[in-house]
Amino acid sequence: MHYTERGEGPTVVTLHAATASSLMMGWLAHVVRHEGFNVVTPDLRGHGETPNPAPDVNLPRLVDDILEFIYMLGRTPVHGIGYSLGGAVLLYAARRRTELFSSLILLGTNYHAPPEERLLRVLGPPEQRPEPVRRVFDPETGVTVGWDAPPDSFRGVLCPTLLICGDRDEFNDPEDILTLYRTLPRAETLIVPRTDHLGLVRHPMVLQALQDFYTRVPR
Repeated sequence: MHYTERGEGPTVVTLHAATASSLMMGWLAHVVRHEGFNVVTPDLRGHGETPNPAPDVNLPRLVDDILEFIYMLGRTPVHGIGYSLGGAVLLYAARRRTELFSSLILLGTNYHAPPEERLLRVLGPPEQRPEPVRRVFDPETGVTVGWDAPPDSFRGVLCPTLLICGDRDEFNDPEDILTLYRTLPRAETLIVPRTDHLGLVRHPMVLQALQDFYTRVPR
């Protein structure tokens, strides 16, 4: 896995959204580094500079990758920040190995994949999507495969977790975020008003919530 690293202190692994790369997480990496953390930003399989030799890019495969990546870093437990798909990868990784995580911040992230009708509305028909989008969201081999665990299965995620969602998120229903908030033992939530999925990026309420969260969680 290709990754970049900056800063000193406890390690934060930050994961990007689908069809993007670690470059899109630079705005978060900058803020987190100045909070006194070492920030590691990988490219997920089949994204950015990380190749995908496998015939698929489903969520369980991405979770296997990040668990192996964290193991190879040798710095557990780590903090995790994920945006959209990146948050789902971290959430499912913590579901399997909660002891590897000191905390999680999940932005625009759900415990299940966006319903097909939402994908159609936002991305358009599959045949009209650009090739990278079509590949990543392929219904048989893409990231939505295996992204379907019931909310109760996340009760074992024991680390402090901050859930952030826009109230007008095109991909996620804020009610689902509240369901996850009520399920996770140590969760907090922020529903950002008048904000869509992309609007979370660099939003001042998001940045303030992130900084406040890190003043309260163990490092």
